[in-house]
Amino acid sequence: MDKVAIVVNQKKPSASELLPKVRTWLEKRELQVQDSTQVTWEEILNEALLVICLGGDGTLLSVASHMREKSVPVLGVNLGSLGFLTEVKESEVFEELNSFFLNQSQIEERLMIACSARSDKSKIERRLTALNDMVVSREGLSRLLHVDIRVSGEKLTNFAGDGIIIATPTGSTAYSLSAGGPVVHPGLEAFVITPICPHASSLRPMVVSAEEKISIRIHTLDEAGKALLTADGQENVEIDDSFSVEITRSATPLKLIKSSKRSYFATLRENFKFP
Repeated sequence: MDKVAIVVNQKKPSASELLPKVRTWLEKRELQVQDSTQVTWEEILNEALLVICLGGDGTLLSVASHMREKSVPVLGVNLGSLGFLTEVKESEVFEELNSFFLNQSQIEERLMIACSARSDKSKIERRLTALNDMVVSREGLSRLLHVDIRVSGEKLTNFAGDGIIIATPTGSTAYSLSAGGPVVHPGLEAFVITPICPHASSLRPMVVSAEEKISIRIHTLDEAGKALLTADGQENVEIDDSFSVEITRSATPLKLIKSSKRSYFATLRENFKFP
């Protein structure tokens, strides 16, 4: 029997109300439902034909974090506020599900980030994956970070500021945009490098090919200060000036089912209230 996994944001009453309706629809079509709270992600990635995400963009980012080595198509149902990733509205769920099982859905492959953070002192290495962005930022009351950026081994810049954002095109409408970065169409294979509050007024966000390797080091932290490396606002790693952070494209893109009702530009207009 084919299996479909469902991930629910339990904090949203509308998600809990929609869940039994979706489950009934699937079971009537002889599909076995996997509850993400009762099975492992290894089982889901190895067995499920589809992951249905009932929540908002934050819920979908949490789902994406598990797809480091293997990706399953994801249908994001928007029960939150903004819906850049979860394009499908509650009223459209069953129509989109029907299209998927008739092989009529349009599935986009979204670029994801693979990140490694390695300490020269402790030899500790952490590996992270992100769909939206990787962020290096100062923590709490620590002083400015001095950030050194290299692109494929060549120095790009070093600056003092609050940190740096490396965003995918998908993430270009998130934190990077708030920090002054551009909106980049998700069909492009690129990274956006966006400084956070740099002291150098001439320093501007930059778009580079996703084939580049971006290396980041931080320097001259005060003794009490700490820096955080954060993946999609979901997972943090505390780093210091002994760490080298390297960012490349992930070998595994996220397979995201597009809404048949609206285009990318329609979603932009709706969420940004364009005239």
